[in-house]
Order: sequence, then structure tokens, then C-alpha cells
Amino acid sequence: MRNDIVCKFGGTSLANSENIKKVKNIVLGDKKKFVIVSAPGKRFKEDEKITDCLINGFNKSKSGENFENEFNFFKTRYLEIANEFNLSIDLTKDFQDLYSKLKDHTDYDYVVSRGEYFSAKLIALILGYNFLDAATFITFLDDKKVDLEISKQKFLTQIKQNQNYVISGFYGADKKGNIVTFSRGGSDISGAIVACLLNAKVYENWTDVNGFLSADPKLCKSASLIEKLNYRELRELSYMGANVLHPDCVKFLRENNIVLNLRNTFNPTCKGSLIMPDNKKLTQDKLTGIAGQKGFTIIHIDKFDINESLGIIAKIANIIKKYNVSIEHIPTGIDTVSVIAKTKFLSQETRQAMINEIYKEINPDRLDVIENVALISVVGNKLKDDINSEKQVFDALYSSNTKIITLNKGADGISVIFAVPEKTFEKTIDFLYNSLFN
Repeated sequence: MRNDIVCKFGGTSLANSENIKKVKNIVLGDKKKFVIVSAPGKRFKEDEKITDCLINGFNKSKSGENFENEFNFFKTRYLEIANEFNLSIDLTKDFQDLYSKLKDHTDYDYVVSRGEYFSAKLIALILGYNFLDAATFITFLDDKKVDLEISKQKFLTQIKQNQNYVISGFYGADKKGNIVTFSRGGSDISGAIVACLLNAKVYENWTDVNGFLSADPKLCKSASLIEKLNYRELRELSYMGANVLHPDCVKFLRENNIVLNLRNTFNPTCKGSLIMPDNKKLTQDKLTGIAGQKGFTIIHIDKFDINESLGIIAKIANIIKKYNVSIEHIPTGIDTVSVIAKTKFLSQETRQAMINEIYKEINPDRLDVIENVALISVVGNKLKDDINSEKQVFDALYSSNTKIITLNKGADGISVIFAVPEKTFEKTIDFLYNSLFN
């Protein structure tokens, strides 16, 4: 039976003793059994995140520079937490081990993982919980993918019924016991993995926002909290720039049908956003959200009967793949193909080489490069089944008086994606939000 709730607290939630007390009240108040923690984040605007401090220290050591300031900064942060909570713990050996690894500068993953390691040790004492080192059970294969079966076997042999645990996020170990880290923000993944290993009912991700919003509040001041959405909607919005969670975290939870609850440490009475498995039918009376990004380039290829010529689109895709450029979208017409890619991957040299090869292999009638493009996506399950919602989106687009460069309804039917000039991005997002969500 899926009863366990796994919760993860981010760096802001653990930045100082005042915030940690909030975490303590949340955990003990609701008697949460499994807690995953990040390294402490910034205490104030000019402060440095612990993980950034460790990265800087490692890089300085590797280049032969003095790393004492970084090491002392790290040490002081944790000693301050220990002193403020009157913890009886001797961290001398752990500090010595970190100093040696910094000095040796050969084990990057070990060094940058120590923020979460020390954090979990201290939070466990503060809560009166057991400390569990993620390296003892999260097991990486040679391709840096996690082996869930082996991880589960190791995990279940260590935990005991009616015991509570604080677990270090962000890292695990390979089969030889060497520390391996996830990419930045990887504590989200650690929490998701623990939820999977326990077959948990809910994974709570505690951060510094109330939940997932229907738009970027920097662009739409009246952006509202989305109380419920499913993983497919979340993926669509996240892909278009609404990044609150690590994408690999979502992958693990989605595949195992675990409910994700995004919560705010600093406003715990708010129930946050519930992200539901795709097989759960949600009753929604409005669209879910709108998101977008700048920084795209479109390569527009015009050739008579291009869609009737076998293999041409595959040839175009292979040419682009050859230059390690990821294709975001490929809108097509009877005689046209538009390839949309992120501008940051298209240096002038790469772009020209690709264009030369397209001319050589495809011999287009015309090829245009459209720069300074933004993509916007309107997302909602209602778009799939409710023709009035679709009409509402297209009417709003028409009323916005924005030049639409490309327009595409996603194959799954829950999103409408379109390209606009970057200079109209903010205005278009704001207009559409007010038309569709207010």
C-alpha cells in the first residue's frame, strides 16, 4: 500500500538556522519519515551557494591557486549551523577528508557532493532522525544512469520500520563505491528516486515558491497558482521555459505514477501544486498555463514537392544532427520545411557549414534564416477535447496583432506552439495571458 510521503528540501529552505527551524516544524509537525536535503543556498543576495563554493575551490586547486578561503567559508557555514542548534557532533575527520580531496583535486564529484553530505548529517541531528548516506544505496551504472533495482535492494536492507531518515541529495556511487553526482539541481532527482524505491504515495518538493504558476510572474503579474495538472502538461510548460523542477526528477516520478506536490517552505499552509500521473483524469474548467523562451533561429527551406520526395526531411535532420544541433521543432508544408533550433548552438561557422551542406544535398529553391525568434506555448488538456478552448486560443492570437512566424498544435493535442519575433515576446505573452487566463 502506498502510504509513505517522501519530502525534499531545497537550498533556500536550508540556507540558515531560521529557515531550518521552518523545515523542522514542517517535518516533525506532519511526522514525515523520509527527508532528502540539498546543500545550503544563499542567505542573502551577495552570498555564495555551498555547491558553488566547492566548485570554485576545486577549480582553484586544480589551477594551482590557493583554495583556503573557499574551504574556510564551507567549514564556517556548517559550524555555525551546528553551534546555533547546540549539536554534539565532531566534524573534524569529515573536514579533513574534504580538505585532502580539494588539495588532491582529482575527485570532482566527491568534492561537490560534500554540501549535501554535511547538510544531511546536521539536519538528521536537528530532527532526531537517522542519517543515511545516498552513496550507500543509489547505484550508478557506467553510463551514469541509476540502476533502480540494485538501488532498491541496497535501500531496503538499510531502512527499518518505524524509523525516520534524512538522506543526502545530489549524488550516489558507482559499483566500485566512487561518488557520482547528478547534474546541478540533482537533489530533486534523489528525492524522486527514494519515492520510487519506496513506491511512495506522494513526493513533496519543498522550495521557495507556492507551486507551479500559470505563467512567469515576471511577465504576467497576475499569474495564478495551478492547483492541479498532470505530468504531460508539466513537461510541455517546463520544456518552454517554466523550469521549477529538474526534468529527470519528473521522468522518474512519471514512470512510476507518483504524485508530486510542489510546496513552499515559507508558506506551509498553502497546499501548493499537485502534479498527477497522466492516467489520472483531471476535471479542468480552463487552460493550464502559458510559457515561452527567446533565443531561437529558424532555417526555412523551400523546395517544390518537398513532402513528396522520399527521404528529404530525414536528410535535413541528419545534416543538422551531424553538427550536434538539437532540433526543437520541424513545421512542414507542401513545399516547405522549417527547422527551429536554439541560437546558442548555431555559431556563424556551424550555421554556414549546415547551409552549404543543405544546398549540396537538397538543392532547395530557396533557403532563409530567420533570427531573433521566440517560442510560446499555450498548454492545457482542454485543448485536446474542447474545440471552444482551441478557438479561444486562435482568436486571442488573431486579436494580439502579433506576427506569427510558425504555428503548430502538438501531436498529443494539449498544446499550441507558435513562433514570434523576440521583440514582441513579452507583449504577446502578457496579452495572451490576460485574454485566456484572467
